[in-house]
Amino acid sequence: MDQFLNNEFFDWIKKVAETIENYEGDKITVVHHNDADGLTSGAILSNFCECIDKKSDLVCIEKVHPAIVEKIHEGKEGEIIFYTDLAGLAAEMIDKIDAGRNSVVIIDHHPAKAIESENVIVFDSEIAGISGDLFTSASTLNYIISTTISKEMRKFAYLAVIGAVGDYHDRSGGVLGLDRYAVEEAVHLGQLKIKIEDVKERYYIKFFNEFADVIAKRLTNLGAIGYENKGYKKGIKACLEGFDEEIVKEAERLENLKKEKFSRALDKLSEGDLHQEKYCQWFNLGDFFSPMGVKAVGEFLQMTKDMRIFSESKYIIGFQNMPDRIPDLGKINLNASKMSGRVPVPMERKIFRGEAPGLDYLVPAASEKIGAFADATHRIAAATTLQKGREEEFIRAFEKLVDDFYRKKLDKQVKPPQTLF
Repeated sequence: MDQFLNNEFFDWIKKVAETIENYEGDKITVVHHNDADGLTSGAILSNFCECIDKKSDLVCIEKVHPAIVEKIHEGKEGEIIFYTDLAGLAAEMIDKIDAGRNSVVIIDHHPAKAIESENVIVFDSEIAGISGDLFTSASTLNYIISTTISKEMRKFAYLAVIGAVGDYHDRSGGVLGLDRYAVEEAVHLGQLKIKIEDVKERYYIKFFNEFADVIAKRLTNLGAIGYENKGYKKGIKACLEGFDEEIVKEAERLENLKKEKFSRALDKLSEGDLHQEKYCQWFNLGDFFSPMGVKAVGEFLQMTKDMRIFSESKYIIGFQNMPDRIPDLGKINLNASKMSGRVPVPMERKIFRGEAPGLDYLVPAASEKIGAFADATHRIAAATTLQKGREEEFIRAFEKLVDDFYRKKLDKQVKPPQTLF
């Protein structure tokens, strides 16, 4: 594993191992996201808890928000709480709310902020300089941690691969970096076969008798589109036991619901609900996607970002109202809106070349200016949670940040020398 990991990773793993070793309780709370990477991460950690003779209490959330964190930590003391596939930027807020009552381990692959805390460990690839956009998913990080502590967990290498594919880490033709380690483990253990189709790798998972991209799509439909009805529970069950006929039919029903809603949303945008700014194009669908979860707006953008309706030279931003009820936690007064951002392929190229600012900078910076809570941000995909009614304020802050970037870039350019004649 040394060829894939640096010493900082092993230091983090040692801290996690020590936290677990010193824990005398019998239950660990696992807070996870609701897409394919989040569900596979939750499945890996729940089985890891089983391996170390602890019970797991799984809590699925869509976004990190102070009111949600307070509800999760309410009444807990002396326990271990894992956050995975989210919370990398929220460590300081979580530490403040928890106030040293519990041990918190954040395992994330989104841009994060390291903090100095005796009770909160931030295990994040981005802090170590490894891109969570391309080289590792949260499920891969969970696989690495769990197998380093318990070799029995190697049987779940296939879940790390599905999580990576679910986050589109195969978009360059195949998964890379730490995700590649998970692929090689799965191949070595006989869990996976690599097939080349149209100059791109596809990963056939023997456990499911199906390709990873198909499984990832099912999981995201169950967890994101079926969030309000706890479809994520069926997804995690399928990760470990396989897909029975009932779960497959449910995933297909949710896929049809998604297609119908997305088609109608495109009609709304075509009819005038898409607003154009200098640098971004945006819309607010309010409750239109209900009863789908708020991950739906990000899925919608991912599927449509390169369609003709959108300008290929602008960022795309969508807003969706967050319900005041979290399925695993009950009613919480959020009064919040979820923002998702994506970029068309030509803009992606500019961002990766450093010619345009990435969403990993713009979304947290704009969020900070209006008191929003950014988390789960990448260069070409990002999200934040803001107070309902402040959407246009966010857009104004976003536009100014982009404008400032280009002004500074222009100022740094060397002007051609003047001639004497």
